[in-house]
Amino acid sequence: MFCSISLCTIVRIMYKHLTPFLFTLVGFLVKVTAATGAASNDNLNPLIFKTNDCFLTEPVYQHKFDFSVLRSDFAHLTVSDTGDIFEFNICGNLSRTCHNRSDTAACLKRSNEQEFVLGTQHELNYHNGRMYFSFTNGEKCASGKTNETYQLHVFLGCDYTLDTKQSKITSYSEDACSFYITYETPYACLPEPKTIMGRNCSVEDSKTGLTYELGSLSDTNYRTTDRKGNAFIINICKPVLYGENAMCPLGSSVCFVDLNAKDYTKKFFDYGLAHAQPVIDNGQLIMRHISLTPCNGSTNYSSTIYFYCDKDVKNAHPELMGYHGCLYEFSFATPLACNDLAPCTAVTHGNEILDLSSLKDKTFTLQQDKQNYKFGVCSHPGEPCMESDGACLSVNGQSTSLGNGNSHLRINQTGTPYLLYENGANCETSKNVKTKWSTKIEFVCAHSVNSNRSNDKDNSGSNGSSSTSKDDSITAVGPKIIENSNCQLLIHYQTELACQEQITCKAKVYVDHTEDGTGAEVIDLTPLISTNKNYQAKVDAATINEHRLPNSIKFFLNVCRPLVPKYGLGCPGGSAACMAKMDKITGKPEEEQSLGFPLASLVPINRTTAELRYLLGTACFENKAKQLSSSILFNCDMKFGRGLPTLRQITDCHYQFSWPTNVICPPHMCIFNENTCEITNEEINVSYNLKKAPFANNGKITISKDKTAFILNLCDSHHKAVTDYSQSLVNLFFTSKGPCGGDGIINVQMRLICHYVNEQTFSFSECNLVYIQKTPDICKFLGLQIPITATTTAASVITSSSTTTMENSNQNVDEMQKIPAQPIERNGSIGSKKQTKNFFLGPSAQNSSSFKFINVLHSLSERYLRLAGNFDLNDEDRISPPATMDTDLIMNMFAENTRYNGCH
Repeated sequence: MFCSISLCTIVRIMYKHLTPFLFTLVGFLVKVTAATGAASNDNLNPLIFKTNDCFLTEPVYQHKFDFSVLRSDFAHLTVSDTGDIFEFNICGNLSRTCHNRSDTAACLKRSNEQEFVLGTQHELNYHNGRMYFSFTNGEKCASGKTNETYQLHVFLGCDYTLDTKQSKITSYSEDACSFYITYETPYACLPEPKTIMGRNCSVEDSKTGLTYELGSLSDTNYRTTDRKGNAFIINICKPVLYGENAMCPLGSSVCFVDLNAKDYTKKFFDYGLAHAQPVIDNGQLIMRHISLTPCNGSTNYSSTIYFYCDKDVKNAHPELMGYHGCLYEFSFATPLACNDLAPCTAVTHGNEILDLSSLKDKTFTLQQDKQNYKFGVCSHPGEPCMESDGACLSVNGQSTSLGNGNSHLRINQTGTPYLLYENGANCETSKNVKTKWSTKIEFVCAHSVNSNRSNDKDNSGSNGSSSTSKDDSITAVGPKIIENSNCQLLIHYQTELACQEQITCKAKVYVDHTEDGTGAEVIDLTPLISTNKNYQAKVDAATINEHRLPNSIKFFLNVCRPLVPKYGLGCPGGSAACMAKMDKITGKPEEEQSLGFPLASLVPINRTTAELRYLLGTACFENKAKQLSSSILFNCDMKFGRGLPTLRQITDCHYQFSWPTNVICPPHMCIFNENTCEITNEEINVSYNLKKAPFANNGKITISKDKTAFILNLCDSHHKAVTDYSQSLVNLFFTSKGPCGGDGIINVQMRLICHYVNEQTFSFSECNLVYIQKTPDICKFLGLQIPITATTTAASVITSSSTTTMENSNQNVDEMQKIPAQPIERNGSIGSKKQTKNFFLGPSAQNSSSFKFINVLHSLSERYLRLAGNFDLNDEDRISPPATMDTDLIMNMFAENTRYNGCH
């Protein structure tokens, strides 16, 4: 019977029963293809795919990213630290040939003019939110590696505010075949809400007249844990920057990440929409964020960020203090919240002070269309301007105000410093809108060709403006009028003072597994930058034996910055690493050689390891065609405190240092034992007893507020303790009864900071308390030696009685106490303040020639000691009695010996 069924019947049966399944399967494949922009998706993971198109549709919100707008008529250029030039185009080829080929999309031009094709075609990749172009089909790699060709990968980073340098190349070795460029662009972002587009994120304190600007904090996302296994991603003043594992909802500035969610569309939640309107509430700088995400049926989630002044903080980031119902509250310690910066100074994006005060009290005159424009920098420009003016138009001795002067230097979102003089004379725009004159002075980095010129008569711009000043020696190119329309005068002032050319000492790195989830985090080594002393590296015993290094060879380094100038250490100026031979008799360094300059920014290897390279040092004595260079490999080790560098290897004119340090370690959640009131870091087997803390009374602290007092119980339950090694502190988070409406419960964040003094400050806002306790007692818990200042003597150092180390510790207490908290050098007593006897002499004695001579001699000797630096005398010599008291002999020595010329 079966055999008699015809072939047509079988086909009809298959068509009837399989067609619905086939259509379902085809529909699913079409849906996947549509979601990925005609992408290849072999593993069917919707968060990982690639396409040959110039656009893709991200899978979470179905937003289409179109990168065809980045196609250039010429090329995008990126220059490496060594002078290599990378040229690439996006969604098209280069307009010129490369290595005699016209089909090139990416080209490498070495500093020796040799060219290599890096790719002739591209693929657009999507990986959990990260988007990047891979340029393939490059020519054979010159390294000689078998079957390996050149490749270029261009990672597209979200940046709502275009910086001066959009792209940067990751450092690479000489024989590298693959290269990685980060290209930041708004086209890699979700759309920016129009309500914040182009707005300065600032607020003026009506009581003090000071303006707080937070826009520079939008350069990066900040991650913080909720201490319950999930995380928050936060941006200040802008939406969260879209990226790998940062696929937050459109317009969200405070984003909650459910790290246990299996459905990627239900992993990211908005807990606060972006805005650019900070407020001052009872003297507290605050940003309040509303959300459209439902919380409990009757209200939505919301977030509040409290900004606190901290001038010393390096790795600034927000911390979750706690929550009240659906309101989540965060603290953010930053120097941008400080209101006592010196006039005409500002905090840069790199948390460093920019000072333009040397331009004050000068009159600058610009000419345009036969009219004179006068302005001052943070000061009055002089007559005929009115006393309140910062700039004015002068015509026939009469002035028109172009804005009231001030000394509030600001930093815009791209990092450019500027002054804004507002509320000048009445004015009417080209569209007949009545307003008032204003003047904006933007300071642009430029290096002077002739810094000693007294008058630059040819200093004119394309608009015909020219400038002169009473003291033009400090300017580079000087000020020029750029725009003069619609009641605003825009001036660009080119000056060396605006240059911020230091390399970046922080870097973003993608983390697969951390305590607070996955995503991009920041490695920040700025706490290791030294401004007063250099680090002296140890030398590995094996390296000493292999290269027969004598004990007289010493190595000095700084981190991300040039060496601190020290008398007697004659390394080439600007060097970040230096090798010197120490004279056996005088202890003075000789034959100094540079091991490189800080030209390349920090390169992350993973979350706990990063490398810093110093390049183009002194000519190598083994191979004159090469220059000495060095590298420092930083790795996380909680036991080592700040740590010190160690020379590990010398290879082919390159010196390799290792530097174990806890600065690079991520925050670590400690164990809190409420029975013993101890916090324990089980990683290094050390505990701290809060009940024995010298700043508390049996674990309790009394807080006074508005004539009322309440008790903080440090030993209560539900405490969370988190180490933050980059800031040398331990954060304690808990709740306590206090003066707060409703349930009377306040959120407490206690910052225990390793410091040489016991000092307390606190800030109470609404139902939140930030308590800052500086204390030497916490230092050993963090693996740090107690910082010693110039006024601290060995006898006055406080030792910790609250920290204990368990018997099975990998490092004993004595060894941990040897670890320095600050850079060390042979410094002896130079720079240390010592107690001196005060003698009272009558007026006649003070006016005597002998007394005057003693004062002169004392002044000369002190000046000599300051100039003598760290290397001219052994420590024991500095405390020996003088070899002679013959004053004539001493004065003759100063006069005749050129070594002491600085003492005249």
